[in-house]
Amino acid sequence: MRKALAVAILFLLLLPVVSAAQLAYYPNQEAFQNFLKSNSSYTVIAGNTSWAKGWGHYVDEKLSTIKERGNDTLVLVGNVENNKVMRELWWRTGLSERYSFQPSIIVLSNVVFITGNESNIYLTERAFSHLWNPPKGSELTYLLIFLVVAILLGIPLRGKGYHAGSFYLLTISLIFIWSLNAPPLQMTNSFLKTFFDGLTAWAGGGASTPLAAMLWAFFNLASPIEENLIFAHWILILILASLSFYIAPKGCRELGFLIFGLTFVSPAFRTSIAQISGNTIGILSFAIVLALVSNLHVSLDPRETLLQVSLLSAFTLLATIINPYVLIIPLAFVLAFPGRPSRNIGYLLISLAGALLLYAVSPPYLDSFFHFSHPTPGRWVVFLFQGLPAILVLLYGLRDGSKLKRKRGHTPFLLTLTVLYALMLPLSPFLFPYAMISLSALTARVVHSFTGT
Repeated sequence: MRKALAVAILFLLLLPVVSAAQLAYYPNQEAFQNFLKSNSSYTVIAGNTSWAKGWGHYVDEKLSTIKERGNDTLVLVGNVENNKVMRELWWRTGLSERYSFQPSIIVLSNVVFITGNESNIYLTERAFSHLWNPPKGSELTYLLIFLVVAILLGIPLRGKGYHAGSFYLLTISLIFIWSLNAPPLQMTNSFLKTFFDGLTAWAGGGASTPLAAMLWAFFNLASPIEENLIFAHWILILILASLSFYIAPKGCRELGFLIFGLTFVSPAFRTSIAQISGNTIGILSFAIVLALVSNLHVSLDPRETLLQVSLLSAFTLLATIINPYVLIIPLAFVLAFPGRPSRNIGYLLISLAGALLLYAVSPPYLDSFFHFSHPTPGRWVVFLFQGLPAILVLLYGLRDGSKLKRKRGHTPFLLTLTVLYALMLPLSPFLFPYAMISLSALTARVVHSFTGT
């Protein structure tokens, strides 16, 4: 009785923290760490709801990286409402059953309770996020995919002259070294909720957002552990860096190293992609659209025109899922390339119709489109300071101004994107990477004009 009373008093002391929907431990965090470090085996038993099964799958796979599965310790996931075994053993905690609906980790002899409800159990991920023990298969898969992506994107750069291939090799080497030396990336709070939604979808609960659907597909191919997400994230960063060479002018692909350098030298840009979030997918899709625009060619074949419009629209919509302001691209495209009205109008209409459909299916995206943060002019200072090398080159290009005064072509297209994203930057911090990529690509175009090629 005394033990139960002590447990209740300790949990009541933690109640203000739990009420704020933060993770709580009993008897303390050290007890859970001792469980993780022990040689005891474990068996995960999840509740009977899709979200509990999905989260139980995560806990099971995460523990499997450091412990053996077995019968020494029961790990119960869910709450007393959906987990029969947890309800039967809850008396051992000496707590009211309502505490099982709060995000907490309770460690008793041979039993670990991971509790919460559908709106907060994902917060228990923070108890596991510090663990880094990737399976050997995941490491080998990462290295293989990294090598394959590097080769596939590097082959077209061979024989282009001016050492484009050498600069590309240097770029991927820098990304690889960065991935080896950087600390394990963390999920942002917003992505953590999406991660939970993806697990719920994996367990049959249905995807609530397009990003959750992407994670559902990923979890059907790989274990839902942070290590695999981190490896996948570095592959996205590799592709993003590689696209710099395809955003560069066709006749001067080595200028991709300039775009890469001017973009990745920005600490704010690196910070924007140094956390696991949907933002990186949006930024990557934006870069793909810029690369497609940079490599479009006039074609009289309707099938090829349809393919161009389809690719542009698809990746524009993918980026729009993450950042609705990407819809600026079709508008800038129509203004900068007026020569092909059928292609331009098709691209514009498909993009707008697709975005409206996305917003109709998922209203929060419409809300985010019209939601402006409190204006923060300081973001202009950061952009001007970190974009100063590119801006100085552009100012030098204004000696004659002929390149920037053109009314059509790639330079006006990139100039329009840069100006619009920069002007809107105080309203949304998520626009910074888009403005920085546009500025770097514009700088490469101006540098290309200096060479006369």
